[in-house]
Amino acid sequence: MQRKWVIHTSCAVFAMAMPQLAAAQDRPAGSDYNDGNDIVVTASKRAEKLQDVPAAITAVSSEKIEALGIRDFRDYATLVPGLSQRDSGAPGLGSIILRGLNSGPQQVSNTTAVYIDETPFTASGFLSAGALLTPSPELAEVERIEVLKGPQGTLYGASNLGGLVRIITKKPDLSTFSGMAGGEVSTVAHGEMGFMVRGSVNVPIVKDQLALTATGYYRRAGGFTDNVQTGSEDVNRSNLYGGRVALRYAPTSDFTIDLSGIYQNIENLGYSLQTLVPGSFDPAFEKYAYSSFADLGSEIKYRIVNANVEYRVGIGTFTASGSYARYKSRTETDATATYIPVARAVLGPIAETTFGVPIDTLLPANSKARFLASPNMEKWTGEVRFASDRLGPVEFMVGGFYTNEDNIYYTTVFAHDAQGKLRTAPFDQLVKATTTSRYEEIAGFGNLTFYLSDTLDITGGLRYAHNKQVAGTGGPGGITYYLPRTPRIFDFSDNSLSYLATLRWRPARNISAYLRAASGYRPGGPQTNPTPPPGAQTFVRPDTVWNYEAGIKGSVLDGALAFDISAFHIDWKDIQLNSLVNGIILQGNAASATVDGFELQLTARPSDLLTVSISAGHTDGKIKAIDPLASSATGARAGDKLPLTPSWTTSLIIDHQLPLGSSMTGNVGATLRFQSDMPATYPALDPSRQQKLPDVTTVDLRASMTFDERFTAQLRVDNLFDKLGFTNVTIDGANLIRPRTISLGLSTKF
Repeated sequence: MQRKWVIHTSCAVFAMAMPQLAAAQDRPAGSDYNDGNDIVVTASKRAEKLQDVPAAITAVSSEKIEALGIRDFRDYATLVPGLSQRDSGAPGLGSIILRGLNSGPQQVSNTTAVYIDETPFTASGFLSAGALLTPSPELAEVERIEVLKGPQGTLYGASNLGGLVRIITKKPDLSTFSGMAGGEVSTVAHGEMGFMVRGSVNVPIVKDQLALTATGYYRRAGGFTDNVQTGSEDVNRSNLYGGRVALRYAPTSDFTIDLSGIYQNIENLGYSLQTLVPGSFDPAFEKYAYSSFADLGSEIKYRIVNANVEYRVGIGTFTASGSYARYKSRTETDATATYIPVARAVLGPIAETTFGVPIDTLLPANSKARFLASPNMEKWTGEVRFASDRLGPVEFMVGGFYTNEDNIYYTTVFAHDAQGKLRTAPFDQLVKATTTSRYEEIAGFGNLTFYLSDTLDITGGLRYAHNKQVAGTGGPGGITYYLPRTPRIFDFSDNSLSYLATLRWRPARNISAYLRAASGYRPGGPQTNPTPPPGAQTFVRPDTVWNYEAGIKGSVLDGALAFDISAFHIDWKDIQLNSLVNGIILQGNAASATVDGFELQLTARPSDLLTVSISAGHTDGKIKAIDPLASSATGARAGDKLPLTPSWTTSLIIDHQLPLGSSMTGNVGATLRFQSDMPATYPALDPSRQQKLPDVTTVDLRASMTFDERFTAQLRVDNLFDKLGFTNVTIDGANLIRPRTISLGLSTKF
C-alpha cells in the first residue's frame, strides 16, 4: 500500500535541518504521497531544498514554533545543536554563540550575526558593543528560522565567525483575505501570571497584484525572582510589544516588490538572577532571590524598515535590497561590589588635595553604585545581486554590498548614598564614558558552481570587503573617577577576503553528501587609548576563522527516517582579547583556539500519526595559545575550554496526532532537553567564582485540539519538573532558566 502522509499544523515536522524526502514530482503520476518535509530555504541567497544546501543548517518551521510555544531565543536555541547564549537574565540581552565561538565575559562585539529577511539586525563595528544584545523579535508572523552553522563570510560578510541566524517572515498573500487572533495566559512557579494577545490580518488590495499584512502583539512574561534588599517580589517581569506591516506588489509573475516595517519595545523590570554563596551554587538568601539596592532593569527599542525588489529574467533573478535598522538600549545593574572599593582606593590618596574633601565625604564606604550600559546603533544597508539559473554545467551569483553604521555606546557609573538616593552633583557620577564609532563597508562577492555531472558538483566563492572606521571617546563632561577625560578621535581602515569551497555528491535524489571549507572574519578597529604604553597595539586586526566540515543528509525507508550528520573542525586565529599592558587594560590580537565537534539530527515517522525528532551535538572548543599579557587580563590559559558552550546537547521531540472526528483533530507531544555542564568562565579569572555550570535536563508537555481547521486550543507545561537550571554566572550570582510554566492558549483563523 502506498504510504500517505497527513501532517497537520499541530504536529508539523520540526525541520531540524532534516533533508527533504523524495520530492512529489519523483512519485508516480496521481500519487497522493505528501512527505510533509519539503522545506525550501534561502540560506544561500537562492531558493533551494534544505537537503541540497552543502552546509549544516537547522530550519525551525512556523508550525513548530506554534506547536512548541517558542517565544524567545532560548526556546529554540536549546533545540539547535551548537547554538547557545551568554545569557544576561532578560529577553533581548546577551551574546549569541554558535559552535563555541565565544571568547569570554570581555567580548562585546558579535561572533554570530542575526538577519531578518534581507536586513542585518546586528552591529558589525569593532566598537559597537553589539554582542550585549540578543535580538528577540515576535515570532507570530515568522515563516521559519534558519540557523546557518560555521562562518558565512562570502555571502553575509563580517561578524559571523560561528554562523548566522536568519528570521524569515511571512509575505503577504496576494489572492486571499485571511487573518488570525489569539491569546494566552500563563502562570510560572514561584512567580506570577503572564499573558499574551496578538493578531494579524492579510488584505489583498488588488487581487493577485497588491496585498498588505499587519500584525500586532503584547506579551507580559511573568516574573519569578525576588529582590530581598528592596522587598520587591517577581521583579523580573518583562513587557514586549510591537507590530509589523508588510506590503507586496507583484504586477507580473516575474517582478515583485516587498516593503516592510518592524516596531518593537522590550521592557525588562528586573533579571532572572539568584545570589549564590561564593564558590558554590547554594542560594545566599533563598531560591529565586537576589540582592540589589534598587529594582534595576533594561529597555530596548528596535525599528526596522526594508525594501526588497526581485526581477526574474530569462537566465536568473536580480535582487536589490535596502534597509534601515535602529536600536536604542539601556541596561542598569547594581555595581556596588565592583566599583565602590576600587573608586575609594583610587580617590583616597588624592581626595583632599584634588577635591578639598576627605574620601568619606567624597565617597562614603556605604555608598552604592549603579552601572548603566547603553549600546545604540543606526544602520543603513544596501545590496544588489544576480543569481543565475543552471546554465549547462554552471550556475553563479555575483553581487555588491554597502553598509553605513553609526554606534554610540554610553557607560556611566552613578553614585548613590546608603539609602539608594542619587548623590547630588558633582558627586553623582563616578565614571562616565562615551564611545562613538562609524563603520562603513563596501564589498563585492561571487560564487560559481560547476557541475561535473548531475550528481557531482564543486563550488568556489570569494568576497572582498573594505571597511573604514572613525571612533571618538570621551565627549563633553566625560570623567573617570571624577577626573576629566579628554575627547579623542581615531581613524582605521582595513581589507578582508573571505573564501568558500564545497564539493557536493548526490548519489540518489534522497541522499546528499558534502565537503565544505569556509572562512570568516570579525572586523578589527582602532586602539582608543590616547596614550598607549610601549608594547601595546596601535590598532587591532580582524580575527579570522577557517571551518572545515563534512556532512551527509538523506532519507531512507520510503521517507520514514530522515537524517543529517555533520562533523567540523574550526581554527580561530588572532582572537580579540583584553590584555594587561603596563597596568592598563587594552584590546589586542592575543590568542588562537580550535573547535571540534559533530551534529546529528534525525526525524522518524514510524506511523502516519507519530513523529519523533532527535538532535545531538558535541562541541569541544579550547584555547590553543595565548599571549601572557592577555592571560593576565582574562584568566585564560592554553588548554582552557571556551566558556558557555556545553560539550553535549541533546533534544527529543515527540508529537502524536489524534484523529477525533471529521472536524476535529488533536495532538499530544513532549520535548526533552539536555545540556551538559559547561565552563562559566576561565578558571584563573576569579578562583572564588563558580567555575562550571551544572548540567540541566528539562521536560515539556503539550496538548492541543483544532476544530473546523479554524479554532485551536493548546495547553503547555514547560519545565514540568520545575528544574533549577543556571545559564550564566555574574559577579555574585547566576542567571536562571524559567521555572515550571503552565500556559493555556486559544486562537482562531479566518
